[in-house]
Amino acid sequence: MFVLPSVVFLLCFSLGPILFALYVSFHDWNMLTPVGQMPWVGIENYRYLLFEDPLFRQVLGNTFVYTAATVSVAGVMGLVLALLLNRRVRPLALWRAIYFLPVITSSIAVSIIWSYFYNSSYGLFNAFLAAVGLPQHRFLSSVQEALPSIIVLGIWQAVGYYMILYLAGLQGIPQELYDAASVDGAGAWRAFYYVTLPLLRPTILFVLVVNTISALQVFDIVYVMTEGGPVNATNTGVLYVYETAFKFLRMGRATAMSFILFAIIFVVTLVQLRLLRGGADE
Repeated sequence: MFVLPSVVFLLCFSLGPILFALYVSFHDWNMLTPVGQMPWVGIENYRYLLFEDPLFRQVLGNTFVYTAATVSVAGVMGLVLALLLNRRVRPLALWRAIYFLPVITSSIAVSIIWSYFYNSSYGLFNAFLAAVGLPQHRFLSSVQEALPSIIVLGIWQAVGYYMILYLAGLQGIPQELYDAASVDGAGAWRAFYYVTLPLLRPTILFVLVVNTISALQVFDIVYVMTEGGPVNATNTGVLYVYETAFKFLRMGRATAMSFILFAIIFVVTLVQLRLLRGGADE
């Protein structure tokens, strides 16, 4: 009886909408037709997206590039910063706050500010490039530069989160292990490879899985800064779902797209768990 309210809430506001979205994905619904009169199309929405929609494939490619770049680069940078801050840097709390500030700052506010930084006419970045004698760039208005510009912002936002998690993992490693490694003649690199890295595997697993899931669902910074442009160069999976559903009123196709994205995230997560959990268990 104590658990029943939570179960009812879960069924009504989580499982219920998911099942309804799955039902809608097999129909051609424009949200104007009554639910009971939605035309049934079977797996046509899935077939079209997987085999006939070139934009969907481009969007998935953009999403994978963004995810791979932000997770890998920010992950390495976060670990490096955590290792530096773990050396009793003073004041530690101040440095933690500085690096973690982008994580807790509103993504919308950050995106608006960085849009001004990237502005090709009066942006801060081009002003700095001009001051040091380097050629200016178009950044968000360039097909070639727009996605890398979004990736830079994504890395800047994520690196503080990585750093805090890695720092917590590092501070949980007993100092006695490093002392024993030093007695055995291990240098800094060997101590990192044979002591730090193995004991940090659970943290690496958590960071990699959680941030990969988050990166595959990127929406807000892309929507604010470019709305997927120019020429869909920065369009991502969730943004394409949003546009298909609420701009073009193709809710059936949008929900099918959501479940395809869910399947991709599920498979990627399973692969990461299988590859890294084995090393963590060892």
